[in-house]
Amino acid sequence: MGIALRVLWAALKDYYEEMFTLVGANLVWVAAVAAAFGLPALAGRYLAPAAGLGLAVVLGFVLLPPITAGMLYLTNQIAHHKSIEFGMLWEGARTYAVKSWLLTLLNLLAGVIIATNFFFYGQFEGQWPVIVRGLFVGIGVLWCLIQIYVFPMLLEQQEPRLMLALRNAAFLTFASPITTLVLAVLMIVVAVLSIGLTLPFAVAMAAVLCLMANEAVLALLIHFKIRKPPEEDTAV
Repeated sequence: MGIALRVLWAALKDYYEEMFTLVGANLVWVAAVAAAFGLPALAGRYLAPAAGLGLAVVLGFVLLPPITAGMLYLTNQIAHHKSIEFGMLWEGARTYAVKSWLLTLLNLLAGVIIATNFFFYGQFEGQWPVIVRGLFVGIGVLWCLIQIYVFPMLLEQQEPRLMLALRNAAFLTFASPITTLVLAVLMIVVAVLSIGLTLPFAVAMAAVLCLMANEAVLALLIHFKIRKPPEEDTAV
């Protein structure tokens, strides 16, 4: 639990120190969200609902994964206490666009499999279908928790392979379940408060959440002695 709270504090501190760059990056991310869902809403209203839904799927898939990858890349540099510039957002989006799309497809596939099984076993009566459905709910929650670490882990690896990042993210999740659960709750609180207050959503939410994910991976890698603390890296 202490690690999760330290991660939140480090993320807020990093955001404050790099506020000007991160506000701009967050506004770009919000603009991508607005384009992905605002334009389809207009299309659905003035053309046809099917057209709006199709446009939302296309724009959501094309725009959001790369720009989120760019935000994760930018905040990863901050977590490593490196100097940053706004252009790193675009650099990360270009470099990791394909991997972000592949991860999105993998998440969609996992979601379809979990949802299909959940509703399939809902057709049966008795206690065992309830147990099986509960099992798939648990798998879904576990999958979501693993996703906190996947992309930051990808950025830390010498070989940026997606399946390796997924395996390493699963290791961090299973090795530190309490920290991961507390971290997930803190991230949800940050997201809910940001959306509820509106302004933080526009200028901070995505940046802070990405900072938290990156800081968490670094903290856990140091905790499990997979990576040296920053002061030791500097001394070498």
